[in-house]
Amino acid sequence: MIERLFFLAIQSSATFAVVFPLVIHWFLNRRWMKIPSPSPAACKDEDLPSLCIVIPTWNEANMIETKLDNLIAQRYPSSKRRIMLIDSASTDETVSLANAWNKRTKQGIEIIEMNARLGKSAAINRVIQELKDSDDVFVMTDAEATLEDGALRRIGRWMKDSSIGAVCGTMSEQTEDTIYRGWYRWFRTGESRADSTPIFEGSIAAYRVDALEEIVATSNADDSQLAVLIRNQGLRAISDESIRFSESPITDSKESHSRTVRRGQGLSRHFWRHRSQWFRNGRWGTILGLNGYQHTISPWFVVLGILAGIAHASTVLLIGWFGGEPMLLDRLMLLVDAVVLASLGIGFTGLRVPFCASAVAYLAQNIRLVQGMLMLQFGHSLHRWDASQTNRELR
Repeated sequence: MIERLFFLAIQSSATFAVVFPLVIHWFLNRRWMKIPSPSPAACKDEDLPSLCIVIPTWNEANMIETKLDNLIAQRYPSSKRRIMLIDSASTDETVSLANAWNKRTKQGIEIIEMNARLGKSAAINRVIQELKDSDDVFVMTDAEATLEDGALRRIGRWMKDSSIGAVCGTMSEQTEDTIYRGWYRWFRTGESRADSTPIFEGSIAAYRVDALEEIVATSNADDSQLAVLIRNQGLRAISDESIRFSESPITDSKESHSRTVRRGQGLSRHFWRHRSQWFRNGRWGTILGLNGYQHTISPWFVVLGILAGIAHASTVLLIGWFGGEPMLLDRLMLLVDAVVLASLGIGFTGLRVPFCASAVAYLAQNIRLVQGMLMLQFGHSLHRWDASQTNRELR
């Protein structure tokens, strides 16, 4: 009896600790999505800000020429942009191919070669030291990201608004139309309309140069680190669905899992560093707190709830074997367990049933967050990224 009540209490408490903040976030985001979507004012070429466009690379030989072609095809005045490549000690032909492209096209891109592979955050700090007084906006874009036409120009238009300190794009739905991505875009859009979003897309992100600070070099989530630093200076950091990019999908499940764990570890560390700001300073504190809780604390309650649920179901079964009767609360919790398990089972089949697919995506994301945090506790930092191979094949 006591054991059954103990596990039931833990499972119920863990369920509440996971569901309640998520419902609050969902409810608030519904309200925020009703705020009219802002749009940057039109701008003449001569009034656009000067961009320093940076491509961080490590073993991107298969992608670098395509990426450079994509950048110079953007409709942005050449006199208002400079392109910089910072390479983290590649062991392939990334740098030589970039140099050959540079000679062939006469674009004058700048190439910085780091002596050691220290991770993307360290590379970004190195670039910050190279920014010039003439640079108004620092634009970071990944080698595998293909920008849609007009992306850079829209960034330039946003940065004419003195209240905007950072802006990032969103992945094209044609590239990855998943349940997780759909929820991700929805939350980032609502947060941006309300105030700012603390989670950025580093595939294409831009930051006001005069608000930049160096970030934690031994951590990842460099894009989100910069966004929060800039928002804490009083400027907004927003996600714009009209700035689109596409990437070849990762077809290997192991690579996809590793990438998600690495990203999750970076976000968990990032939010935990800013925990003193959670739920303070109005809407921004609420947004930061809800995301921080869901990336650092909630995943542990998910795991605790699963373990307590297994223990509770086992004790109820033992009661039946010994001739006892489970309580009404036992039956209700077992019914909830059965619904969740059935939803996960349907979701794992790949059927696009909304709640079922969302349940699988949510569970997988939280398990990966826990994995990333556990790896960090055991001294395994993932800030030195390994480029996925299955989305970097020759085009």
